[in-house]
Amino acid sequence: MTEGYRIWLDRISTSYVTLPKNMVHMNTIVNYGRATAVVVSTGMSTEIGKIAGTLEEIEVEKTPLQKSITKLSQYIIILVLSVLAILVTIGIIRGLTWMEMFYLAVAAGVSAIPEGLPAVVTVVLAVGMQIMARRNAIIRKLVAVETLGSATVICSDKTGTLTLSQMTVQHIYVDGQWIDVTGEGYMPQGEFRQQGRIINPESNKTLIWHLRIGALCNDALLAREEQCCSIFGDPTEGALVVAAAKAGLDKEKLEMSYPRLDEIPFQSEKQYMATLHPRDSGRVIYMKGAPERLLSMSKHLLKDDKIVSLEEADIHAIEQAHISMTQEAMRVIATAYVDLPPEFEELKEEELKGKLVFVGLSGITDPPREEAKEAVKLCKQAGIKVIMITGDHKLTAESIARQLDLPPGKAITGVELHEISDEGLSQQIESISVFARIEPMQKLRIVNALKGRGHTVAMTGDGVNDAPALKSADIGVAMGITGTDVAKEASDMVLTDDNFASVVAAVDEGRTIFNRLRNVIFFLLSSNFGELLALILCVLFIGKAPLLALQILWVNLVTDTSAAIPLGLEPKTGDELKQPPRHPRVGLLFPGLLLRIVYMASFMGVGILLVFNWAQSRVSIEEARTLAFCTMVAFEWFKAFLARSDEHTIFKLGVFRNRWLLITIPVAILLQVAVVHVPFLQVAFGTVPIAIEKWGIAILAGGSLFLIEETRKILFPRLFSIGKWRPLS
Repeated sequence: MTEGYRIWLDRISTSYVTLPKNMVHMNTIVNYGRATAVVVSTGMSTEIGKIAGTLEEIEVEKTPLQKSITKLSQYIIILVLSVLAILVTIGIIRGLTWMEMFYLAVAAGVSAIPEGLPAVVTVVLAVGMQIMARRNAIIRKLVAVETLGSATVICSDKTGTLTLSQMTVQHIYVDGQWIDVTGEGYMPQGEFRQQGRIINPESNKTLIWHLRIGALCNDALLAREEQCCSIFGDPTEGALVVAAAKAGLDKEKLEMSYPRLDEIPFQSEKQYMATLHPRDSGRVIYMKGAPERLLSMSKHLLKDDKIVSLEEADIHAIEQAHISMTQEAMRVIATAYVDLPPEFEELKEEELKGKLVFVGLSGITDPPREEAKEAVKLCKQAGIKVIMITGDHKLTAESIARQLDLPPGKAITGVELHEISDEGLSQQIESISVFARIEPMQKLRIVNALKGRGHTVAMTGDGVNDAPALKSADIGVAMGITGTDVAKEASDMVLTDDNFASVVAAVDEGRTIFNRLRNVIFFLLSSNFGELLALILCVLFIGKAPLLALQILWVNLVTDTSAAIPLGLEPKTGDELKQPPRHPRVGLLFPGLLLRIVYMASFMGVGILLVFNWAQSRVSIEEARTLAFCTMVAFEWFKAFLARSDEHTIFKLGVFRNRWLLITIPVAILLQVAVVHVPFLQVAFGTVPIAIEKWGIAILAGGSLFLIEETRKILFPRLFSIGKWRPLS
């Protein structure tokens, strides 16, 4: 190894520590330029390896739904076993045989456990996945469907997510004058206006110089297609090509007249790009880059198509124009050039310093998505905080935040974030709404700080370096168009359109799904506990069981299931995003829902007791049990419609909106009629035919519950909303 090569390698190694921007990661795609590289790390020691190691270290927590169902299962098992012990004890005391109580207890135990709940939850989540897919959100993990509904913070990237990712030149500053450029996107159609008056760009020689430089010192290509146009290359460079095309300067034709002889590719540390071209009998260097960088290298100014000295007043005016554009959320690109003799053949930076002729500025904007503005508004309404995390300039990020009407809060940069401790960040995180110039790995700190404050966090990302933050977030959202495979693999959800509005749509659907699950839980538990309570009350006060074991199983397997699944498919009420976000500690069950379950179960238990007591003193025990059997299922038919909402009446929801419920309930009614009146089913289930007036008693009992509960919803709609969204303590 030569000494020169050894020194060069030492510099590369040193830059790994102090200047990571000089490093090339494995799988890096080279868009342009040339370089020589040395492998300095392999395996887990590489940057990709470190990211993989970070992913392994992150513990995947259970989702709120998983935690809620686990806790619910534990409570149900304990409660059911306790109630069955009470039932058996009362039955033995009242003189029922051990064998009779054994069969009754087994049937009651099976009935009380909502064994259909896992199937219903799976169906509800799967249907939710299909709905979200139609709204451009592909769910990779089933439980993430519900978790989205509990999100309290959405951390979103700016470019392409909150904005269109179609860079467009809107303002040009040349000759000390402002020129507006109309047109959006990559269509090369638009006008040049000065003080509102349309101008011919060819009439302004400095403007033509500026546009020509922007098109030739450029690696992007404009592809014209049938419907529209697209850009191959960097979107910012593409905006300059389109602006030139609007003035009639076709890049391909320009390159034929001014072929590129040499170049200095853009590098972030240099902050400029330079290209060498033939011009007349000599050479010319075209440059574009950061305004402050080109100004520092300029000695002259192109004004009225004449080269004049660059004075302090000119520099001040250019700097003010730069600031003005930046404050309007624009990315500002400056242009300059220098004429050289014909023998000049190789570009060198030292040949440029202090020799440039400064030409002008282009203000390039990536306008916010209109649907993103509406989505941010919906988030505010839903109590969800939106935080912007971007690599763009702080002023640009703040301007976009104002246009989107993000929640008030301060903006900090990645450098400022680096100086804040984890404890300090946790204290300040609630007051920050914009993170600018953020490195991807800093997103993980932001996610952890928000989770430490008790938030349920949704995080968007597209790069390999975003993977740890996506995996650590409660809901990792990867970009489907621009996202890497690593980011998608670490995420819970992939957006097919990279649109922030799709995240909010997924949150809306997630809340709907959680409400559906609560409806199913209410229906199953109130029915099961109502059945248990009816058994206990009848055995206690009458000394007889109102139902046979097989009848109890029929109610549980046929009537309960036929209503539970349709309830899991209940259409949205439309006010899901008007509700506050649910606290992570609030699960499927909450105090108000428990009260409603007890209220419904008590009404059902007492109603069956009264009907059975009235019947067993007037007709045979078989007919009394048949009537109690029919009364129980009638209660559940009406309760299925009541379970659609705890606040809205069936008329506000729409009587015919849940078509699945309208199909399954009549089927359940027909099956019940068959069990009572078909001879071979009578033998199997121990039933006897009952007269039409007896059916009227059963329907009247269930209908009374329906009338009382619907009246309650009109008069006191939030009676059972205690602890629905926030814990009581």
